Amino acid sequence: MINECVIAHGIFDDKIILAKNRDRTYKASVRIVREIVKGVEMVYILDDDTDWSEGINEHGIAIVNSALMVNADEKEKKLAKSKGKPSEDGAKIRRALSYKKPSEAIMSVVNYTGEEKDDVGVKGHTFVATPKHCYSIEMTTDHDPVVKKLSKTETHIRTNHGYDYADSGYTSGQNKKSSKLRHKRSQNILKNVDTADGVLDGLSAIQAPNDMRNNPFRDNDKIKDKTEKDILSTTGQILLNVTDLEFVYRSDKDQCDYHGIDDKTPTHYEPKIMIRIQHVKNKTVK
Repeated sequence: MINECVIAHGIFDDKIILAKNRDRTYKASVRIVREIVKGVEMVYILDDDTDWSEGINEHGIAIVNSALMVNADEKEKKLAKSKGKPSEDGAKIRRALSYKKPSEAIMSVVNYTGEEKDDVGVKGHTFVATPKHCYSIEMTTDHDPVVKKLSKTETHIRTNHGYDYADSGYTSGQNKKSSKLRHKRSQNILKNVDTADGVLDGLSAIQAPNDMRNNPFRDNDKIKDKTEKDILSTTGQILLNVTDLEFVYRSDKDQCDYHGIDDKTPTHYEPKIMIRIQHVKNKTVK
């Protein structure tokens, strides 16, 4: 299964923001879950088919991830294919969101082991945002985690090639070209964004309508050549507003079956995290 995404971090109108375009080769089936784990309220997206999750908790700890599931992670892909078992990374992210301290959440992302005892940490590019700082984590099956504090004065993008490890993720050919172009185009888009909502507006723009495979927002219905297998489409967008404790999900109605909010909190509980559900807003940028 191919998972290619764009993740972003920045401060817009004094709001600490994480955002993501979620790309899949299949029509995603998702819901938004609110629950309390170990006394901590969290809101996260749940992919019904893969058990994938990303989200935010009441203490302003937010997590998004972009895959590096090529080359070094081939072992993990083969395991999932042979056993029909989804990756445990979704469960690992939900566990990290159950912590109150940023340091504990980061250590969980890096070190937590699921049922497969040799499957340590969340693979790929992970952004962990907190009310004070944002951190990037890059790791794969064959690469130790690199944790870095990100500058508050810059916008940060990760796609599907290595940044700290040149031999992780896509390393050559059309795949690396796509990853590099989506990174560059996303950076250019967000240079002109001033507001939190503007982040998703910008990342849903069709910046390269004749080069859809290399566009940050991808729509395979607009690709004329359908001979290539595993053409990806953006199924939806996630925005996590750490400052205002807000979870925003924009679904693409053609590429995503959205099944609503699954609220597991007790009756009469007053949520600390706001949820907003919208539809993707596309426009073509010249």
